[in-house]
Amino acid sequence: SRQARTQGDGPPSCSQPILPRHTASGAQLLSPAMKLAARAACLFAALAGPAAAVGTPVERVVNLLKDLKEKLEVDEKTEQKVYDKYACWCEKTTARKAEAITEAQEAMRAYGQTILSLKGKVATLSAEIEELTQGIKENKAAQEAATSLREKQNAAYTAETTEMKQALAALEQAVTVLVAATKPKQGAALLQAKTQATAALKSVIASLPATAGLSADKVAQLSAFLQQASQGKYTPQSATVQGMLADMYDTFASDLESSTRDEAAANTKFEDFMAVKAMELKLMEEDKAKKEDEKAE
Repeated sequence: SRQARTQGDGPPSCSQPILPRHTASGAQLLSPAMKLAARAACLFAALAGPAAAVGTPVERVVNLLKDLKEKLEVDEKTEQKVYDKYACWCEKTTARKAEAITEAQEAMRAYGQTILSLKGKVATLSAEIEELTQGIKENKAAQEAATSLREKQNAAYTAETTEMKQALAALEQAVTVLVAATKPKQGAALLQAKTQATAALKSVIASLPATAGLSADKVAQLSAFLQQASQGKYTPQSATVQGMLADMYDTFASDLESSTRDEAAANTKFEDFMAVKAMELKLMEEDKAKKEDEKAE
């Protein structure tokens, strides 16, 4: 680590020994052998110097060797201290570096496990987001389909009820006219009543919805009544036709009421369905947004 490198630099003591450094001239410090050679050179120079006049040559050599020995011993102790300090620094630095390497390896293993865990989490979130996206798409499609179907059903109901209401109005008018026409009348009044009855019955037939489903017998009776009425003849089937029209009126009124109830039920069901889908869509969109934020983190 940077801290370990920083602590390993600088002048050494017992905890931070002095490392060998270069002299100003660029040469390294002299080794013990080189120092010994230097001392010997100094010895011979001393023998040839002015001190040669003191003592015998042998004595001077012995004294110089003793001095050289003492200085070598001092140098040895000094260098041993330097070596011991440097060895102490090396041991501590090596231990510190080894500990830093161990911590870094453990951190790398932990980071690796974290990366794998996060990769798995991202993959899971991606799958869940994709599933929610598909669910949102299907929800919107279901709402659109339900809305389209409801609109078609409502349009069919509107058209059917409009026809039924028109038929009911025509039936009511026809029954009223036929009842009035069966009352005793003479001359122009009778002719006018029959004309009105014929017109009312034609209006009923024209306004009958396609779903009326009249039987062949009823169609034959209505046709015979219209034919006789158009010829100005007496129509004994008038009472029968009145009863048939009254039955048709009751049937249409009942069908209209039933259609209205069915339309109300269908509309309520549609509104409930849309409310559920809207709630589901809101929850899915919120969940998707939350998971996208979590994935981005």
